[in-house]
Amino acid sequence: MCSFLLAGFAFGQEIAPFDASGLVKLGDKIQYGIYTICKIGDGIYQISDHELHQTEARLGATGSAIYLIRGKKKAMIVDLGNNYKDGYAGDNLKPREHGAKEFLAVVNGLTGNLPIEAATTHMHVDHDGMTGTLINRKGVTFWASDKENVADIKTQHGIDLSVYTPFTAGEKSFDLGGGCIVNTFLVRGHTNGGTVFILKKDGSVFVFTGDALIPGIRPTEQVAEDVQKLVDYIFANFSPYERYAIRVYPAHAHTISEEAKADVVFQDWRFLQDMATLTKGIVAGTWQEKGSGFHFEEEIKSDSKGPQGGQGGPGGPGGQGGVSGYMFYGVAKVKMTVNQTK
Repeated sequence: MCSFLLAGFAFGQEIAPFDASGLVKLGDKIQYGIYTICKIGDGIYQISDHELHQTEARLGATGSAIYLIRGKKKAMIVDLGNNYKDGYAGDNLKPREHGAKEFLAVVNGLTGNLPIEAATTHMHVDHDGMTGTLINRKGVTFWASDKENVADIKTQHGIDLSVYTPFTAGEKSFDLGGGCIVNTFLVRGHTNGGTVFILKKDGSVFVFTGDALIPGIRPTEQVAEDVQKLVDYIFANFSPYERYAIRVYPAHAHTISEEAKADVVFQDWRFLQDMATLTKGIVAGTWQEKGSGFHFEEEIKSDSKGPQGGQGGPGGPGGQGGVSGYMFYGVAKVKMTVNQTK
């Protein structure tokens, strides 16, 4: 059952207080300002701004999901969404009058006075946007992969890069207390430092991927190698029962194929395996083999050369005169350009 708390604002008034009492069962939701807060685990929440439609914004128009994990001693926030505090001119994203207050109300309402580890999956404007809102909040430490271009935070939001502490994905873990430990894993492709965060808790495995596995990743040897390493890591470190209980949470709802989506924004263990097969098949060219299980759905015609941020790639389809669309394998998909002559 979903409960909704609408933050009604009148001119000159403060925002309504955030009340998390409606988040009792898994799947319970509260609407507060632009944010939809959903309980996805015990002390684990998805904070989504997908309900906001600034159609003139490029990234902001699709919205972004933030994940909050509460342990016994600390809380952790994975990604910081779009910048509704100041807006972002580079994306035509407009600020909201109460953007900072709304976000702080949700964060403080879910974490209380716990210290916060705030980590980004990567340094793009729809994933580090609310950094400035938390800078003056007591007890917040900001983290970003040492392979990311942390200087982007200055360009994007006018924030000094020293705010962020670098970590090495695969080596860094976050102990939030009470056995709540979040591990990190490097998946390059969308960015060089793309980080996946993995938490095993109460019989479930939560995998927070940001944009590391979204449609539009560049299917090069690099991303195919890292996705396979992620699958191998999970095989080596989780039992069959635990693998069955995996939930993969991306940052954007539109990245999930209809076959995997149902009515909840997460994917499962088969998605990770299918994505490994898909990216390897694109790189190796086996997608063209009869009976391979791959299929391509055309989106738009393209006369341009390959794909920025995600299409084509060494050993894979792409190039001039291609057809833009999605390559599918099982429940995994990648946006790309395929040559018309095969």
